[in-house]
Order: sequence, then structure tokens, then C-alpha cells
Amino acid sequence: MESNHSERQEPETLKALRQTLDLTQEELSRRLNLSFRTVGDWETGKKVPRFDNAITLSKELGVSLKTLAAAMGINADGVPSDYRLIDLKALAAELGIERVEDLPESYEILRQLRNQ
Repeated sequence: MESNHSERQEPETLKALRQTLDLTQEELSRRLNLSFRTVGDWETGKKVPRFDNAITLSKELGVSLKTLAAAMGINADGVPSDYRLIDLKALAAELGIERVEDLPESYEILRQLRNQ
């Protein structure tokens, strides 16, 4: 099975993410309660959003902060990814953990338990 990463030649841009949702800069800026110019500056790389605005932007676009960083040309290598629930369930089942209350507080601890 081939990975989608090998098929991608260039990471998506912020503009492409916005256009995927059929949003104009004006519409996105209105949703974010920011100026049209601010969104334009992000798309051209003149500026990057403050962290709180990045969170709101990632929610609005339906992408992770790591995906958003890549779309803005920010190197996020080494930043842990969010984990999918299905992966957590599989790992917990492998360890015999059946109840949510019995899960450790972090995925890293769960992985360490598995590796012991």
C-alpha cells in the first residue's frame, strides 16, 4: 500500500485549505472576527497568526495545528502528532485496558507501558 505522502509533491498552502472549503478571504476573516488583510498576510507569508488565532483558524479549517503549520511553511518536524482514537483503543486493548478510567493520562505513558 502506497502512502499519500509519497504522492504529494508539495504541502497544501493556507490558501488551498481555505479554498477547499469554498471560502473567500473575506468569509474566513469574518468567521475569525479578523480583518481581511490579516488573513491575506497569513496566506502570503508576511505574517503568522498568534497562537490563539492559529487554534481558531485550525478549527475553522478542520485541520490540526501541525497541518496548519505545514501549510504556512513552518517546520513542525519533531512536534508530536495528535493521536487517533482508534489507535488509542487498539493500544489499550493490547494492554488489556478496558475502561477509560484506567488509561494513563498521556499517550506516551501508554506507549511506554506497551514497550516494557
